[in-house]
Amino acid sequence: MPVFLRTFMLATLISVAVCVAAQAQSVTLGQFQHPKTAKDLETNKAYLLGAIDALLASDAGRDDRQFCLPGPYPKLSFEQAGDLIMRWARKTSGSADLPVGRVLLYSLREAYPCRH
Repeated sequence: MPVFLRTFMLATLISVAVCVAAQAQSVTLGQFQHPKTAKDLETNKAYLLGAIDALLASDAGRDDRQFCLPGPYPKLSFEQAGDLIMRWARKTSGSADLPVGRVLLYSLREAYPCRH
């Protein structure tokens, strides 16, 4: 794995760790869907942005990619990720207690499968 990619992945993981440490727990799908305060909404956004970065960076370095976003430099906005998560949640009952990062992974696998 190239040094740049390892450095980027490490930086991403650190940023996720900082977000998690600030909240001291994962953000669940239920918390993401129904924030109680403006601070909760900001925490949800920071958490999801960290999860996006972590998933894109970790998947880019895999031989057996879990999802395949289009383009040479895949990107995913907060709004796109939120839409994917909500679409997946509407089809999946009993998912409110799942961490948002895991739900994002499941929704990316479903929406952008790889053709191996």
